[in-house]
Amino acid sequence: MNATHAKLNQLNDNLGGSISVFDTERILMFDNNKGKGRVHSVELESGIGYSQFDLKATEEIKLNLKNSTKDSLFFIYCLEGSFTLKLPMSKTAIEVDSLRTVILGGAEEDVKITVAPGKKVHFSVIQISNDAHESTKEETKRLKHQLFTQFLKKKKYEYVGTVNLKIKEHLLQIKAISQTGVVRKLLIEGIVHFTLALEILHYKNDSSKKTLHEAALTKREMLRVEDAIEEIKEKPEYPYSIDYFVRKYGLSAAKLQSGFKVLTGSTVASCIKNQRLDLAERLIQETDLNVSEIVYTIGFSSRSYFSKIFSKRFKHSPKIYLMKARGERLSA
Repeated sequence: MNATHAKLNQLNDNLGGSISVFDTERILMFDNNKGKGRVHSVELESGIGYSQFDLKATEEIKLNLKNSTKDSLFFIYCLEGSFTLKLPMSKTAIEVDSLRTVILGGAEEDVKITVAPGKKVHFSVIQISNDAHESTKEETKRLKHQLFTQFLKKKKYEYVGTVNLKIKEHLLQIKAISQTGVVRKLLIEGIVHFTLALEILHYKNDSSKKTLHEAALTKREMLRVEDAIEEIKEKPEYPYSIDYFVRKYGLSAAKLQSGFKVLTGSTVASCIKNQRLDLAERLIQETDLNVSEIVYTIGFSSRSYFSKIFSKRFKHSPKIYLMKARGERLSA
């Protein structure tokens, strides 16, 4: 039995539930005096395992994710709620709240998590073991090499990250996967690999102090920034301004820009521009509007400026892109 599923059996001994088997996945369900919950575990390629915990505690729940390998990395991300985690190096217990990652690494260290009575928590654990058989996929070998080089230069490692909403967005996609068999496993594997790449980037940004303003943003403020981004996506044509967002969401201009940089990789103005260009491309594909009508519809006042940024993004002028798209539509 592989390491991820063996851990699930150990957890079940403590939680007192039942385990269902679906191909390479296992689901532990329990509903008793300790509480109610679901633990979903997937063993992926080359010593990479993924587990998602959705728990509601009646009594205190203590979880010990035993690490029996020589070298392992744990990426623990809290999607909702909070839990207590004992850091093995500093021997201190910390409260891990939603949208934060804790990275632990070392040899034969246990990962001890406590969920307090009355608490509801949703978190994920990605474990990478370095003593598994080598992967046949070159990209997996490179990913594991980068992870262990980055995070386990010494015998032990621990790191508590800043808020990151992007990771939550990607991990929640796993729940939405409806496919089965090999396709399902490949989709989960892709999301887990991409999440690990996000963890590397987030760690580098934290370490290089590029996210100095981000560290000053609270979780509530980050959620406000996310609401502002969703508003732009829903109505990109609106004449937004920094003052508009500052008044509506109660954030300073500096925090607003910092939050946008973290969540979208761009400034507020660039986010609006990109969403308008996405809308313009959809209007070309799905409507009979001409270029001038599209410029007006998406909120631009200058056709020449629109043509310039559209051409840079889509490698064709709006007019030529429109002719090609609608020519293909007619021929179909």
